[in-house]
Amino acid sequence: MKKKLKRGFLVALLIGFDEKEIHMWKVYSHSLRVYKTIKLIRKWKYLDDKQIYNLLEELVNIIRLVIRDGLKSILLASSQKKDYSTIFLDHINKHHQWLVRSKGYNRVSFGEIVGTANTLESANFLISQEKSLHIIHETTSDEINLLVKQLEKIINIGDPNRLLLYNLEDIEAFIYEGGKKDKTAAEKLDFLIVTEDFINNHKNKHRIHRLIQIANNKGIITKTISIENPAVNRFNQFGGILAFKKTS
Repeated sequence: MKKKLKRGFLVALLIGFDEKEIHMWKVYSHSLRVYKTIKLIRKWKYLDDKQIYNLLEELVNIIRLVIRDGLKSILLASSQKKDYSTIFLDHINKHHQWLVRSKGYNRVSFGEIVGTANTLESANFLISQEKSLHIIHETTSDEINLLVKQLEKIINIGDPNRLLLYNLEDIEAFIYEGGKKDKTAAEKLDFLIVTEDFINNHKNKHRIHRLIQIANNKGIITKTISIENPAVNRFNQFGGILAFKKTS
């Protein structure tokens, strides 16, 4: 029986541009999975301004779906001879400044990688390169730092009515209340944060993965913080697992 490959936790969305297609991949800590593909109506160089605008708007709409689920780290890849990534970022800055200039956790972090990601093989090779790993680390660290700032705000406000849970049993009780189909927990909790240390050291990993999955299904944004992320120590100070509602 073929052993199932470990997927890991979600890290970023990789968008690979080429002349005929835009390929999107979900980057996990141990794997890469196909997400979506946009096929161009003709080669990029033959598109007029309106067609390019519509193409980039289609891509923005897909990104909206991703960030709605809590993924705020976006990696853009195009070859050195092409400036597709720059064209897209210019489009963002001109028409969707809310993506990059929002305050707090609403901001999206973009990173640019030079290379192709139009096949699973080329995408895997690209993100394994040292330069790419550095860009991925910088991009995802920016997103996690925004989470730390949200946590610090809650602590500094000291509002007893603002929910902050950092005990596994308390978090389970709150999220599981009402059954799997009840989504009222998402009205009081925005985030479930779990560190990689917490998962690795817990004797029942299935229990943690089940909690993460149910929280996701109920509309709560879940984040697993990598051991390599500098912010992991701050979350580990709370035992490695916590849930809270963001401040305005």
